[in-house]
Amino acid sequence: MGHIRLGKLPSTRKWQQVVTLLADGAPVREIAAASAEAAEAALGNAADDPALLYSFWLLTQLPIAARSPDFEGSLASLDMRAPNTPSLMDMVAAFSDSVDRHVQEVGGRTDLGELAQLAAVESFTTVVGSDLPILFGPTPDDVRLAIGRLAARDRFAWLARDFLARLTQRYLDYYLSRTLSDHVGEGERFSSVDDHSEFNQALEQHRREASRIVQTFAGAWFSKTHFEGGITPEKAGAFLSIAFRKVRQELRKRSGSDA
Repeated sequence: MGHIRLGKLPSTRKWQQVVTLLADGAPVREIAAASAEAAEAALGNAADDPALLYSFWLLTQLPIAARSPDFEGSLASLDMRAPNTPSLMDMVAAFSDSVDRHVQEVGGRTDLGELAQLAAVESFTTVVGSDLPILFGPTPDDVRLAIGRLAARDRFAWLARDFLARLTQRYLDYYLSRTLSDHVGEGERFSSVDDHSEFNQALEQHRREASRIVQTFAGAWFSKTHFEGGITPEKAGAFLSIAFRKVRQELRKRSGSDA
């Protein structure tokens, strides 16, 4: 993955409103909703980003591959170049490399795509890792079984929610990080670095709670779509468009702007 470049905060009216809310000491819920609205155009088209779409599509395919009689062959069909008996870290490396090759082939590498790739890798590692034995080192069979369990409705729902929460957080922080540090110091929104950190933690928790809205939807979608002919990249993209819209609407609702 390449280097994510941070420039200036976009000078749009909506992003300037976010800056104003920060300076005025607005509640976390209002800032979360305003930043999501400011990024709405980009998030609304997120499903068209090659790395984002392919990363999410791979997340839908790996549980199915792990349940197939020929795990190695199924991975190869996904261009996942892992050893015959892969560890979790082998799978993570193969996942990231597969996304890199896909984007190199189709073009369109973006900062959003890199953030999505990172979020997908983190979610896959976290959710699969939580299901592996701790006392004794997990075997390749343990890893395969843990990945296969993600095909269950509730497990995939958790994976999808975790991915969307991480991506939303990363993407909005990508912009907000440009201005938050300007509000630390005497007479500013944050009197200390600790205040700044607490705000970031509260903001992350607020967005993660907002992503709960897609959890049940994701599990039902995965089961139904897999049963009815399989999950194609096009179907995955349609899901992402709806999911991002649900998260943005939930953030606005929590801010009271839809009341």
